Amino acid sequence: MSVEIETSASSMSESLNSLKTTPSTMHRVYMEVGTIDLWYKIIREAKALYGRNWRGQSGVRRRLSNHIWSFDNKQERVWFDVPDDKFGTWVAIKYGVRVVAAPGK
Repeated sequence: MSVEIETSASSMSESLNSLKTTPSTMHRVYMEVGTIDLWYKIIREAKALYGRNWRGQSGVRRRLSNHIWSFDNKQERVWFDVPDDKFGTWVAIKYGVRVVAAPGK
């Protein structure tokens, strides 16, 4: 039994070329955020700088909305995966958040 696969040479070389490109290294940046509005401002900043090439922690809006009536100004530790490790410094200066070390470090 033999299987014949018909592909053009150009499509084969294109698929092999896509394997040569490596995705950019992502840096996980941890910061403390206290409000939902600030969380969305940071998301908009990441979209403006990196387009779709970033990732944020899920479930943050729910965690922040749970202490909306809290008067102790609790901060939640959240992370972003971004291609540039200087993103944390930029957000800290622009929005006044505190960049923290990764848990366990």
